[in-house]
Order: sequence, then C-alpha cells, then structure tokens
Amino acid sequence: MKTLFLAFAALAVAAPVAQAQMSHDSGHGGMNHAAPAAEAISGTGTVNAVDPAKRTVNLTHQPIAALGWPAMTMDFAVAEGVDLGALKKGDKIAFTLSRGADGIYRIERFAHQ
Repeated sequence: MKTLFLAFAALAVAAPVAQAQMSHDSGHGGMNHAAPAAEAISGTGTVNAVDPAKRTVNLTHQPIAALGWPAMTMDFAVAEGVDLGALKKGDKIAFTLSRGADGIYRIERFAHQ
C-alpha cells in the first residue's frame, strides 16, 4: 500500500513538470502560426541589417494584424527573386510576406517608403 501511495505521489509531482515543458512557446504566444500558405501578408518596417549570404533581412516592423504579431524586431527570410542589394540599414520599407510550404514566412517583395 505504501509503495502504491509513493508511486501516485511521484506521478502527481512529475505530471505538471512534463506539461510545463510541453507547452513552452518561446514567448510567441500571441503569434498566429496557422495562416494559410498562399495568403500574402503586408507589413511595414525599418531595415536593421541585411545578410546576403543567408538571404535574410533584420527588420523592426509594425504590428502585422493578419498574423496577430505585435511590433517587434526579427529576421525574415527573403525569396530568391528579391534584390537584397537594394536594401540598406535604415531603409523604411513596405513588404509582402508569404508563408512557404515549409512554414517559413519570406519577404516576396518590398518597396521603399
């Protein structure tokens, strides 16, 4: 009986810990990651850095309502056809994102503001 009680007590302690680890969301709980793949999403922001080797742009962007994203600074992947040479630190841009089959949002086009 004592062994059975100890087994149940151990489960009662371990279950909340396991649940907490499974529900970790890296602080992006307000972000909607379920937007359809073909949907084009618009945003505006300021370029902080451009990495042509990785085909990424770091932007401080305004809220993106279509995704439920607040204003933040983040790296964006950039589609192959986009000219990264036309971007430099400090540029204010309007951009269009699309979500690929791999789930990654990419800048498909941009325009200087």
